Amino acid sequence: MSADMRDGAVESQLVNESFVDDHSPDDVMGGKKAHRIISPRVISISSGKGGVGKTFMSVHLAAHAAKAGKRVLLIDADLGLANVDVMLGIHSSGTMQNLLTGTEPLENLIVHCSQGFDVLPGGSGLYELTSLNVSEQQTILDSLREAGENYDLILIDTAAGIGDNVLYFASAAETALIVLTPDPTSLTDAYALIKVLSQQRGVRRFMILINQTDEIEGHITFKRLLSVSDRYLDVYLDYIGHVPQHPSVRKAIQQQRLLNDNDPALRPYLDKLFDHVLSRPRDASRSGGLQFFWEHTLSAGLDDESDDTGSLQAQSSL
Repeated sequence: MSADMRDGAVESQLVNESFVDDHSPDDVMGGKKAHRIISPRVISISSGKGGVGKTFMSVHLAAHAAKAGKRVLLIDADLGLANVDVMLGIHSSGTMQNLLTGTEPLENLIVHCSQGFDVLPGGSGLYELTSLNVSEQQTILDSLREAGENYDLILIDTAAGIGDNVLYFASAAETALIVLTPDPTSLTDAYALIKVLSQQRGVRRFMILINQTDEIEGHITFKRLLSVSDRYLDVYLDYIGHVPQHPSVRKAIQQQRLLNDNDPALRPYLDKLFDHVLSRPRDASRSGGLQFFWEHTLSAGLDDESDDTGSLQAQSSL
C-alpha cells in the first residue's frame, strides 16, 4: 500500500470507526516505580488545528496550578502569532524577540499576572520568529535553564499545526498535552501532530483533552483517535477528559479575563481536568529538566540539518 493510500485509510478510520479502549491508567509509568524528580515539570499544550481552545486551556491550567500553590511560568510559544497576553489583558515591555536579539534579559520580559503566575510573551506579527534556527533555540535554552530553577511548573503554549517551532517546543517538554474537538478536521490534524512528534521527535506519551463536547461524544472521539494510533503508531494516549461548549467561554475571552471561580457551567469540568493533569505520575525517563529536554531537541535538530547537508553534498557530487 502506498503512503498516500495508507494516510487516506487512516483518516477514514478516524472519522468512521468504533473502538474499545484497552489501556489502563496503571500503564502510565510502564509498571516501573517513579524516581524522585526535583526539576520543574514541563508540559506543552498543543493542537493540530487552530481554534480548538488550546490557549484558553493553557491560561486556566496555569491559574489552577498557581492557586494550588505552585510557582508557574507560562511560555507563549506561538511565536509570531502569540496571544496569551491578549487573553489575559496584560502588557509587556518586550517579547521573545528581545530575548533572541539580546536587547532585554529574560527577567525583564517575564510578566507577573494577577492570577498568580508568570508569563513570557511570545510576540505577535513577527514573521522572523515563526521558524527558529538552532542558534536561536540555544539562546532560549540558555536563558530559560536558569529561570527554571524558580518554578515548579513550566507550561508551553505552542502554535497549532506541525511547524518546526511546534515540534521543537512540544518535544522539549516532559509531557505533551494535545487539545482537540470532535470536528473531523481537528481529529485528523491531532493525529497528524501525534504521528510527526512520535516518528520524528521520539515523543511516545500524550495526554488528550477533548474540548467543546459532551461526555459521550468526548469518549467516542478519543476512542477513534486511540484505535488508529494503536494500529499505526507506537504511542500511549492518556485521556484526561472533556470540556463542554458554553457561552461563558466566549464572554471571558472577549472581556480578556479568566472564567469566574464560581462559574457553575465549566469550573467543575476544568478543575477536575487540571487536577488529573497535575496528579499524573511524572515520567522519569523524560524528567531530566529543561537542560536535558532542550539539548536533546537541539541535538535532533542538528542531526536533521546534518542529514540535509549530507544529502545536498551527495547530490552535488553526482
